[in-house]
Amino acid sequence: MKPGSVKRIGMVQRKKSMTREQFETHWLTVHAELCKKLPGMQRYSVNLVAAGDIEKFGFDGFSELWFESKEALDAALQSPEGKTLLADLPNFVEHIQPILVEEYPML
Repeated sequence: MKPGSVKRIGMVQRKKSMTREQFETHWLTVHAELCKKLPGMQRYSVNLVAAGDIEKFGFDGFSELWFESKEALDAALQSPEGKTLLADLPNFVEHIQPILVEEYPML
């Protein structure tokens, strides 16, 4: 991560009415395709928690979105693409906990 850049992590719990397979399929196809359209995003990844660790961790997975700045992140989420992305969350997510982090790559 470059100095001054921002990473948003979204800790996600799947919708209670969905199976893990349904949740993963929606996230990795429908939602991921919407997310990849966010203007100004530099990198995007989805991280699925191993089934046996979900109860310990409390989340089914987390996303990572990299942007040049917090302003670029905010603008992306307020864009038409961002509004479409956020409107899709209730289709597969029970709860999301977004956090901004500073990453310090060591290797």
